[in-house]
Amino acid sequence: MFALEALRAGHAVAVGLPVLFAQSEELDEFRRLGGVLFPYQPLNWLMRRMASQGCYSRFGKMRQWAPDILCVSLGAPCDIFWQKDLLTFLRKNITPQVYIVQCNAEGIIKGDHQRKALHPLYANAAKIICVSHANALLLERQFASRLPNTIILPNPIRSRLERPLPWPDDKSDMVRFATVARYEVECKCQDQILEAFATSAWNSRNWHLDLFGGGPDKTYLQDLISYYGLENNVTIKGYERDIKKIWSGHHIHILISRAEGLTLALIESMFCGRPAIINRAGGNHELSRDGLDGFISPGLDLEVIQATLERAWASRGKWKDMGESAFLRANGWVPKDLSVRLLETITGTIKRTYP
Repeated sequence: MFALEALRAGHAVAVGLPVLFAQSEELDEFRRLGGVLFPYQPLNWLMRRMASQGCYSRFGKMRQWAPDILCVSLGAPCDIFWQKDLLTFLRKNITPQVYIVQCNAEGIIKGDHQRKALHPLYANAAKIICVSHANALLLERQFASRLPNTIILPNPIRSRLERPLPWPDDKSDMVRFATVARYEVECKCQDQILEAFATSAWNSRNWHLDLFGGGPDKTYLQDLISYYGLENNVTIKGYERDIKKIWSGHHIHILISRAEGLTLALIESMFCGRPAIINRAGGNHELSRDGLDGFISPGLDLEVIQATLERAWASRGKWKDMGESAFLRANGWVPKDLSVRLLETITGTIKRTYP
């Protein structure tokens, strides 16, 4: 959305991204508006070795394009370290650099070697954009350094709802949970969610959990569902792009994770008028308030997650009102002019760097 906003404002925009994503239909409007694409292949073992020796780079065309600003969007702050040609490119380039950090977690940056390689980039950045305060504070602790050029801006959502969806009407009185997250248990903890439901108390209740997403642990999750005897209560649904299709038939979002920024899935479910069961990861607990918009698990231990589920179940008569509160919270949290603010933040680095 930022790139489209920049093109409409008359800026020239080039994007470097993996070949697979460069072919996506979602970039049709970007191309139509004159955006330039620099697709690149993932590094194989030979390319990685050559890149680490400074003999190979996928970013030569980007260097020749000579941008006024380099904006680097990262899943996590350590991502640059593993892309040696990108690391070299950013070190040598004197163009003002803006880093958008989408996620952070304990232990993501490991060892003095990584810190020594990464800290100068962040310390000298024209701007660091984090999606939550928790991520920004953690980044400073990871480098034992103040990063005064950091600001907080959430991610934009694809479709902004003007009112919450109608509350699901299920004649069977079944309570319908949903988890919207990639199938990657190391981060998204679906395995712990399943274990938390595998108790005699939940055997006697009328409930169902749908797991939406995709990823490398799909088979493992299916095996776990069978292992815990939850075949009648849990379904792997796969990826669903339309958030209205998900939340028109579900009452509450369960999102337990170890690493987050401020997950778009939570913002979307709250916009749909659904409360959430979350833990203190990234900025999720900054957005969703315990007892008002959802329920916050204070930890990841099994007993703690189970206690939070029990607390939520006992309060299910309040979920509809909490969902309406969640909608108002999300609507006030994500600015309607977010793309414009992001554009002004990034392009403003030129004025500050070159008075």
